[in-house]
Amino acid sequence: MFRVLQRVFLCVVFGGFPAIVDAQTPIVAADLHKLRSVGNVAFSPDGTKIAYVISSNPTEGRPYSQFWIMDLASGRTMRVGDEQSRGSSPVWSPDGTRIAFEGRIGSGESGVIVVRADGTSPEFIAPKLGTNSAAITMEGNDIAWSPDGGRLAIVHATPGPETADADGDPKVITRYLYKPTASEGNTRFNDNRRLHIFIVNLGTKQVRQLTDGIYSEHSIDWSPVSDEIVFVSNREPDPDFVFNNDLFAVKVSDGSIRRITATENAEYRPRWSPDGKTIAYLATRRGITDLETTMEDTHVWAVNTDGTNRREVGASVDNRQGASEWTRDGSWVYATVQEHGHVRLYRLNVSSAQAAVVISDPGTIGSFSIGGTGQIAYAYSSPLELAQ
Repeated sequence: MFRVLQRVFLCVVFGGFPAIVDAQTPIVAADLHKLRSVGNVAFSPDGTKIAYVISSNPTEGRPYSQFWIMDLASGRTMRVGDEQSRGSSPVWSPDGTRIAFEGRIGSGESGVIVVRADGTSPEFIAPKLGTNSAAITMEGNDIAWSPDGGRLAIVHATPGPETADADGDPKVITRYLYKPTASEGNTRFNDNRRLHIFIVNLGTKQVRQLTDGIYSEHSIDWSPVSDEIVFVSNREPDPDFVFNNDLFAVKVSDGSIRRITATENAEYRPRWSPDGKTIAYLATRRGITDLETTMEDTHVWAVNTDGTNRREVGASVDNRQGASEWTRDGSWVYATVQEHGHVRLYRLNVSSAQAAVVISDPGTIGSFSIGGTGQIAYAYSSPLELAQ
């Protein structure tokens, strides 16, 4: 069930929607296909609505997600599209009148869709492909609005230089990382695609490729005050052999790219501050390696947009931290923290690195979002007491 207390959004549903699993109800194997979970929580800028995604695991076919919207004043919820529609990764426009998401309406074409704030008038904007490459880890946002709401930045995959040979018969494998991610499950080989940033003008529907080349660009966020988009990329001479993510920014007007960080750390999921002067992101401390690993905890870091004053915001919390979200005044960031088998929500001061627990309920906090008036919506799963 959903609990909405200005800051609470209970996210685990069971069977129909919404419902709560009674802790005393015995669970059998067949119930796994009835479990549904909520994620991709996103507050509207004015704090009156919440966009979210419900993921299902049917008895036949692959798991799928559908996009929903809740009006907080009335408690009314609505699914965007019909039962055949799919949706994930909702992102509100800066003025809160529209939502962009990845999916499809009915049996239509898959890609980026834009709907009104009430979920009506869906409009297909552009196709969107990903990659099964194991080199892309902890990927962040792949849709971002321009500050004026007139354009969208989209991460979309294009064929790499090895694709033609690797698609032939026989297949010619020339890359070190030739296998897909373990969770991909559909293919046996890396699809050799590269992720690049595309810009879509919503008025004219014109699509322009902004970045190109043999490297992938992903985990994007559009500056609230300029025409730059921050992104993550591994620019080592051979990214398959050396894993070393860094932060970069690309100018939308001319495609010029500048480097923000040049470390041996692995950087992930950058987010601009509201004033556009600082970027918060996740990073590790370890040196360059030939294989990505999550054995070291990620912490929240911050850096000035010109690459100076890089500091570890989450240094006082010696546990793994998740992707951050800024408060409206830019003084704090919120981030999840794993502690003793639970995932809690912390608030971290960007200047002093002071840390405070905001939500410490036992269980797991997943996706979360900060409303325009300070509310917090989050996806939450509570631990089940199993009967002996």
